[in-house]
Amino acid sequence: MCSVTHVAAGAILGSIFEVRLTAFIVGFASHIPLDMLPHVDFDDFRFDAAVSLGLLVGIYLWSGFSPMLLGALGAVAPDFENLLWKTKLIREEDKIFPTHSGLIRHGRATSGGGLRTEVIMSIASAGLVVVALLLGGHRN
Repeated sequence: MCSVTHVAAGAILGSIFEVRLTAFIVGFASHIPLDMLPHVDFDDFRFDAAVSLGLLVGIYLWSGFSPMLLGALGAVAPDFENLLWKTKLIREEDKIFPTHSGLIRHGRATSGGGLRTEVIMSIASAGLVVVALLLGGHRN
């Protein structure tokens, strides 16, 4: 799944919790089922990283160091490993996160279905983050 979808899903999950550590852990755990869905990983990671960072900054500016932000950070944290790999700072075999190392099947798709899933999940997740923020993302 692209990083922006992980950020958005983690923010949504984090907004449910009041304890930051819980929000981070739940966000982190959400990375696995999202990676298992059929999807397309972008060849050029820079756009995805820039949008993800922008979304994280927006969540921080709106809700501060909140459970929503911690959920988002937890959910995207495993993709730092992919960033290190894509920038050739680590090798493929050095990956340790289960859906990145091959321990758990990663849901890559080669057809348009994977791209549709990715676009739908990204748009829906980003929209839900906006709704969660407007309904009172915890400002701590």
